[in-house]
Amino acid sequence: MSDSGASLKQSFLGALQASLSVLLTLGYGVLSAKLRLVHPRSVGDVSRLCVDVFLPALLITSIGRQLTLEGVGNYAPFIVWGIVYTFTSIALGALGKKVMNLPDWIVPAVAFNNTTSLPLLLMQSLAATGILKGISGGGQRDAVERAKSYFLINSMVSNTLMFALGPKLMDKNESESANGRDAEAQRDQDSDENASLLPALVRIRVHSVQSSAHRQFTKLPTRAQSTLSFAGDMVNPPLVGAIVAAFIGLVPSLHKSFFADMEDGGVCRAWLTSSISNIGDLFTALQMFVVGSRLCDSLDPEQEIGEIPKRGVAFVWGVRFLFCPAVAIPAVYCLARNNLLGEDPVLWFSMMLMPVGPSAMMMSSLVEMNGNSPKDKMAVARFLTMSYAISPIICFVVVVSLKASEMAVRG
Repeated sequence: MSDSGASLKQSFLGALQASLSVLLTLGYGVLSAKLRLVHPRSVGDVSRLCVDVFLPALLITSIGRQLTLEGVGNYAPFIVWGIVYTFTSIALGALGKKVMNLPDWIVPAVAFNNTTSLPLLLMQSLAATGILKGISGGGQRDAVERAKSYFLINSMVSNTLMFALGPKLMDKNESESANGRDAEAQRDQDSDENASLLPALVRIRVHSVQSSAHRQFTKLPTRAQSTLSFAGDMVNPPLVGAIVAAFIGLVPSLHKSFFADMEDGGVCRAWLTSSISNIGDLFTALQMFVVGSRLCDSLDPEQEIGEIPKRGVAFVWGVRFLFCPAVAIPAVYCLARNNLLGEDPVLWFSMMLMPVGPSAMMMSSLVEMNGNSPKDKMAVARFLTMSYAISPIICFVVVVSLKASEMAVRG
């Protein structure tokens, strides 16, 4: 067998092993839920903990370490890329829903893919197989760290757009959704107050401030209310984590304090940075485990499930696994060959993979917020289960992206 053929076979086997590793991690979550080792409410709490605490911590350490004043320009291309492919996917989803008369959840299913836990775990597995040598430009560990920072920034962009636009993409009465969210928020507030350890006077004062702020908000013009609501939807813990990471990375004195060796001035590295890194490292595998646990109920044959149109499933999978890589890989390759994306092949490889993969797990939350029926919610859960079950086919995209990046390096 020729060297190129052997290299292709090795790349394919490595990508397949990495994809299976991701699927097995997901399966461990399903198995644990089946054996009742985890409770549904506990799974929800851990999932929220992953997004609100572990992911921001991972963003701070990964992005902050890679982001410097000298290299800040490297991040611009894939921030723009993330926005472009997301809005393109939204347009495709809206068009497909209208033409084929598909359920309302099809649009966000097409628009938003898993941009966090799956690609991060995939990169870790790819590093273990050793197939990133051709584009690492040095040690594979450093290449994986760069790829993680790229995927995390893309995740921040995707999650921000998902939280802001996702509920609006569902074809329901917006005021009903808003009322549902207000009612849910009120129940959460009541629950928090009932369980609060704060003194009664403090709770009363907090409630008074909240009520006053709400009254002032309702006095604003409708356009101003809509603008502020949209801005509020975009603010979320991962975005805050990314902002903190950028601040630490771009301020030279802070970057040195957090990430330099002790003898070079890294006074925070051994204690503060290390502690943040410890909880950030919990995110990747734990989030995929939680995803598997949440998908477990959809495998119950006794559950009543709404219609899952075959043409809708085929449409989503066609966009996510075929159309996106068919467009992304040649586009990024051409940009890289024309020296428009810098000189980091790991960046090119990451950009080729970013639009590819199954729909985001946030889909289930969007359906919940939209007030769909229990059957629709279970249909979405079953659809997500099937999507993640076939996710190992991404290994073909990994191989093609890897070879395209290597070709771009050789010029």
